[in-house]
Amino acid sequence: MTDENQARAALAANPLPPNRWVQVTDDGIIIRAGYSDTLHRLLRWVPKVQWVPEKRHWKVPLSGAELIRSVLPEISRLAEATHEEFRAPAPPAQKEPPLDARADAPNPSMSDSATRVFDPDASERDLFRNAARFLFGSDWQRDTARALGRDEPALACWLVGESVVEDHPQVLLNEMLALMRRRAAAITAAADQLAEAIARKKQTGSGDTGNGS
Repeated sequence: MTDENQARAALAANPLPPNRWVQVTDDGIIIRAGYSDTLHRLLRWVPKVQWVPEKRHWKVPLSGAELIRSVLPEISRLAEATHEEFRAPAPPAQKEPPLDARADAPNPSMSDSATRVFDPDASERDLFRNAARFLFGSDWQRDTARALGRDEPALACWLVGESVVEDHPQVLLNEMLALMRRRAAAITAAADQLAEAIARKKQTGSGDTGNGS
């Protein structure tokens, strides 16, 4: 059973509370709210969330139902606020690509120096978020919570500035630092093994011919 089918079955057994702004459909959860940076930050924790500008709503995969459930009051507040502003001009189209494209696009600074990735003046949330993206790329939200053994909705709430906190920010940052160092050590060890294997190939004169035959 796929994640979406599992989520569909879970929602059938435990539906989301009735909400004027949230509608569950066969292929996703529709949040009838205008675009706002705050709502964007809240929802981008869920992979494959999309802002649909022509319909002025957000589309969330069914697999994100539990996160939506955990932050439903805040979603309702933001949806009501953006609904009151529907007559205001929409943000420029170039600033509203699908959420994955913005949240998960490679950070060009990550190919430069570490000082550009981790600004010492950045907030604790930004430091944590940048480290997670550096480690996990497009699936940083879910993979980070799993790697640290943390509650995904609680981390999501903290990262968007909610009062719900999984742990003290310094504890979370230290856990992220330890995780990065473990990953770095594992990559270094694997690189050493690869270098040794390449050296042996050179010594024996064996290896692929490179002509595909």
